[in-house]
Parts: sequence; C-alpha cells; structure tokens
Amino acid sequence: MKKILIIALAAIAVATMCSCGQKSLSSPEQEIDSTLCQFSNIKVEKMFSYYDEERDTLYFNNTFTAFWPEVINGKPCTALQQALLSAMVDSAELNQLDMVTDFLLDPSNYTDYDAKRFTPVTSVKDDDGKLSTSEVKVIMEKMTDRLLTYRLSTNSYMAGAAHGIYANNYVTYDLKNEKAVALEDVIADTTLLRNTILRSIKQEYDYDKDQLFIPDNGLLPLPRDFFIDDLVLHAVYQVYEIASYAQGMIIAPIYPYMLKPEEMKRLFTPYGLELIDYTE
Repeated sequence: MKKILIIALAAIAVATMCSCGQKSLSSPEQEIDSTLCQFSNIKVEKMFSYYDEERDTLYFNNTFTAFWPEVINGKPCTALQQALLSAMVDSAELNQLDMVTDFLLDPSNYTDYDAKRFTPVTSVKDDDGKLSTSEVKVIMEKMTDRLLTYRLSTNSYMAGAAHGIYANNYVTYDLKNEKAVALEDVIADTTLLRNTILRSIKQEYDYDKDQLFIPDNGLLPLPRDFFIDDLVLHAVYQVYEIASYAQGMIIAPIYPYMLKPEEMKRLFTPYGLELIDYTE
C-alpha cells in the first residue's frame, strides 16, 4: 500500500533483508542491463477477539508472512506493492476475511481499536471461546527476464464452520513496463476465452459445462485471477466461483496447441502475445 505500511509491518515483524544480486537480461529492447532486487521476509502474528452480528465473541489467530518486494530493477516498486495489497483484499474478501485483513494491515488498529469490533488479546479468555484462524502468505513463484509472478495463498477457518476456505490469488508483474498485468491487457476476445477455458476444464478435470456454476445468462464468468507461465496463460477460479467446494479450485491452462494460429491472434492482444512470447 505504501512504504509506510512496509515500515510499520517491519517494526512489529522479524524482517530479514536479502539481495538477489545482479542478473543478466537477454531482451535487447530492455534499457537496463541487470536486475537488482531486494526483498524483506516479513512475519506478523496477531490474536484478537471479534464479536459478530449476534454479539457472540469469536477469537482469531491471524498469521501474515511475506517475501515482500522492496526494490526491483534497482528502484522502489510501488506499483507492485500496491498490486499485491489489492490482491490481498480480493483474497480476503473471497475468504470472508476482509475486516480481519483490514485490521491486520492497518497499524493504527493495534493502538486505537477498543471502540470497534476487534480487540487485541493475548489468549482465548474463557472455555467457551471459539478460535478462528486465518493465514496469508505472499510468495514469489517465478521471475523471468520479463515477468515476475507472485502467489498470495490464504487459508481460513471460521469457528463453527463445516470446513475452512482457501484461495490462491496471483499477481503478474511486467518488469519492463513496471506494471501489474490485468486480464484486459492481454485478452482481446472474451468469447473465445470463455470457450477455450471450457475446453481446458474438460481436458484437465473432465467437467462438462453442466457441472459448473454458470449464471442464468449462460456465460462462464471471466476469471478474476490468472498467471502466465512461459507460453501458457492459466485461468484461475477460486473455491465456489464456478464449482463446488468438493471440486476445489479450478486452474485452466490455455496451451498454444489448443488454438489455431489465427485464433491465438484473435484471443490475445499484441501485448499479450508479446508477454507469452508467442511465435507461429
């Protein structure tokens, strides 16, 4: 969210700075000759009580760990930090933990929150207290000469629930243009995207369209999450987005062989074809 947030988190965490040194870039169009990176290992653990709409008190144990980007290509990476924090909010929302995550990430809540619904505690105070847990991990999955991929893994269990909820949200960062990549940046034909995702789901999971949660309009929802791995764009659907809890997360890879060359050019924008390094 800002450098202030990183400083505040580091002040209450065990932070270890590490440098990844220099790495040669092969792309001739890049203006930089090396990638200098610095990251912080951050860990924050907090326990607090929360009262729900029925005035019952629940207790949360919340853990936040991150391999947090501080410097990319030798300079601060504010755009990547903001993209990661936005993805955290989306992930927490899917896991019904938006208020918990807001509490965890806002340092002011640790000192002046008594009048609100969350109160910091050091332990569950009575035998009837039910413990809810949540965990957020910010993990760097892959770094190439062009793209940096982050995975935000969240797990939560609300006390009394039948089961926990988990999610994997992704941020794909363009190192050359210093921006987080949005789906609309890389996809030109959303109808072809939907059809190709359905084919991929059939291939990967053997699920037909009638086994998925499809709105009344008959259109498969566009994925909220995706990541790019080499030549492949992976469409990601969280638990409950298009399938039951038992079916779990759905990750549908779109391989170039699934489409004709002219379909690839219809599906992807020129920028998208550049990112997946597609050539006929």
